[in-house]
Amino acid sequence: MSGESEIAAQVVEATKAAEKKRVGGSGKRQQKSRKHFPFKIENGQLWHETSSDLDGETRKRWVPFGSELNVLARTRSREGQDHGRLLEIVDRDGERHLWAMPAALLAGSGEAIRAELLRLGWEPVPGAGRKWRDWLLEFLIAADPEDRARCVSGIGWHGEAFVLPDETITAGEAAERVILQTAAPIDHALATSGTLDEWRDQVARQAIGNSRLVLALSAAFAAPLLALTGEEGGGFHFRGSSSSGKSTALAVAGSVWGGGGPRGYVQSWRATDNALEALAAMHNSACLCLDELAQVEGRAAAHAAYMLSNGQGKARAGREGQARKSHEWKLIFLSSGEIGLEDKIKESGGRVAAGMEVRVVDLRADAGAGLGLFEDLHDIPHAATFAQRLKIASGRYYGNPSREFLRALVPNLAEWRTGIEGMRKEFLAAAVPIGADGQVRRVADRFALVAAAGEVATNLEITGWPEGEALRSVLRCFKDWLSERGGHGSGEVADAKARLRRAIEADGHSRFLPWFHDPRTVIRTNALGYVKRPIDDEPASVPEFYLHASGMAELLSGLDRKAVLDGLADDGVIVRHEVTRRGSKVLDLSKPFKVPSEKALVRLYQIDLAALTGEVVHSND
Repeated sequence: MSGESEIAAQVVEATKAAEKKRVGGSGKRQQKSRKHFPFKIENGQLWHETSSDLDGETRKRWVPFGSELNVLARTRSREGQDHGRLLEIVDRDGERHLWAMPAALLAGSGEAIRAELLRLGWEPVPGAGRKWRDWLLEFLIAADPEDRARCVSGIGWHGEAFVLPDETITAGEAAERVILQTAAPIDHALATSGTLDEWRDQVARQAIGNSRLVLALSAAFAAPLLALTGEEGGGFHFRGSSSSGKSTALAVAGSVWGGGGPRGYVQSWRATDNALEALAAMHNSACLCLDELAQVEGRAAAHAAYMLSNGQGKARAGREGQARKSHEWKLIFLSSGEIGLEDKIKESGGRVAAGMEVRVVDLRADAGAGLGLFEDLHDIPHAATFAQRLKIASGRYYGNPSREFLRALVPNLAEWRTGIEGMRKEFLAAAVPIGADGQVRRVADRFALVAAAGEVATNLEITGWPEGEALRSVLRCFKDWLSERGGHGSGEVADAKARLRRAIEADGHSRFLPWFHDPRTVIRTNALGYVKRPIDDEPASVPEFYLHASGMAELLSGLDRKAVLDGLADDGVIVRHEVTRRGSKVLDLSKPFKVPSEKALVRLYQIDLAALTGEVVHSND
């Protein structure tokens, strides 16, 4: 049975009991009892009763004017608005198609209704002439089925029902079904192909031992959990060089929800604001995959990332100036690009706020095993071949995992909420260091939800992974993110560390004056400070760096300087010195140094390279 036929059967059966109580009997499916209804369905055709006067006598006859068309139920929204009809069209091949038609379309000439019915396979009878147009509208207006259905305008959670374009997943025999109602067909990739077993063997099991793939798949399963746990939406951005495998991660994750068509499930970052809003709304409570960040301009990328995470599109006005309802959604999005979102925003002169790292987690795609994004090729000799096989498999088998996941969740939502919360606490206990900044905790909580989703999918025998695979892999990704971020302090302190590292690595020679006088040195007026390089007979192997107050101010521009300086000192990056102030000894962040190359004392900040980098790093001379 097709998905649409299944919905039709569910709508009829699920509402009969309620209707019996309401009207005192089951009634006819097509209409309530009334004096006269000049339509019938017989022999696979829709008929209209006509009358004519012949020799003063009225004669009636039935005239076929179209193929079979059933009005299964009246529809309306939870607020009692957006009324419509649930139509069942039977095409020439006997296939049944459903369309929840908004009643508002009956206000016009009916052209939009006819066009959609013809698209779905309904056909007028040639001999009916042009009268079939009027008879069709009359039939749709006059038909009064007893059954009722609740209509919604978008996919995702509606109460405890999850609505997809061709299926509504509910718990058991609901008193009333919920269906998607739109004026025109929607372009979506939430389709299915193959079987769950094929997807599990050819896609999911190949992710075992590959932390980034497990993270991507688990994030796809986590998307519908956002509404259940009350979490905000957000994203993960895989950053890495071309052919590192990041696009493969998106294709694999997308196969959880759908695919098909020339572009499959993965979308492009290159889209207008309106198009991106529509995409987000179409992926509500699901996973949205966006490839190639390089295709969008920096400022647009920042706006899009905030919009996708915040879950609401622009407010707009209608034709007469009234406020129109804006798009809303709650989703997890996966992104890929050769550079990070922060660097992309900076290309256009923008600045990344500390809150961005919470909304969009920037993760290096390279897993550090010399295989790009991968760590285990499962006996396949080359990473490129492994990636290609995964993409082919993801294009063949898709869509069923998310539906099986939802079918298992919906009947026991309260129980799963409790279990998910327990798994998240377990992850956070293992991941978050004592004293971690609030931003780190929020990011860790997002990783925790993803890990829990992966474990739930494993528990439901959807992934074929061993128990604990999602927890281990997602924890590995979180620790990689935390290490690259620069520790578990505040985002601004981590940003400051990154700026100091870049200044020392890139300008360690050109913008730092020598501690000891060197006539060969070209004096720069915008020097950041001084560098004390080891002499031949000294055992030290790394240079020491000291920054002017002006140099530190330049590097920390745009940040809360006092808070960041204190944070850097707390992490040991800035060396605290004991100084005498007003007769008392205190610890200060800077102090006057006697620099041999200068005549007077110079107040400087001393940098501890080991604390800054976590390893011994040489500057570029």
